Amino acid sequence: MSSSAEDITGIDRFQALWKRNLCEAAADDSEAIYHRLLAGYQEPQRHYHTLDYIKHCLTLFEDCKALVSEPDALELAIWFHDVILVCGERDNEARSAQLYLELSDGIQRESLRQLVWRLIMATLHNGDYLDDADSRYMVDIDLASFGLPWDEFLRDSMNVRIESRHLCDADYYLNQTGFQQSLLARSRFYLSDFFFERLENQARNNLARYFEYLRTHSTSAATDRPETDRQTEDR
Repeated sequence: MSSSAEDITGIDRFQALWKRNLCEAAADDSEAIYHRLLAGYQEPQRHYHTLDYIKHCLTLFEDCKALVSEPDALELAIWFHDVILVCGERDNEARSAQLYLELSDGIQRESLRQLVWRLIMATLHNGDYLDDADSRYMVDIDLASFGLPWDEFLRDSMNVRIESRHLCDADYYLNQTGFQQSLLARSRFYLSDFFFERLENQARNNLARYFEYLRTHSTSAATDRPETDRQTEDR
């Protein structure tokens, strides 16, 4: 991590980000918004999508920030993209994006608001909302944990599983590995050159090893691709 990682999710940085994108004479509610975000990422049902996860995403953002066209939009999208996490619901990304729109209504320029919304929605990982390079950076940052060293990747995978306690093992692993296989089927797991060069091989190796791990450690885990109408889980 960079040397500023300890402060990257601090209130001072977030308030500076929010304030510099306010319309003229707009009210500044950045402190309350920051605490709303913290409350979301500190909910007890979270084990992977926590404030530490946002810190990791923002640290990666710092690494590629110079390559991004609209860095403030991407940073805002990172903060908001998983703030709503209701286990078993399929619209968490849309609800997170809607929360941003509600909190920014009338106080940030419309072009920024729509861009942040689109960047958040890109993390559905269904191929939509990838109209520009910044969207691809957003998607890659969201999937970056697949490219961590094996022990860290496995830890994160176990934490994602805990967040889906509502599913039995058979359904969970069917859904999860179906999503993962859809990523592997792409010509590039990571869409930007920056992350492709750094994480592509590790991510593919991790998933190959993970599928084997499931076969040997869980008799109920399924690694066949799910039917198209099944819910998928992502990072």
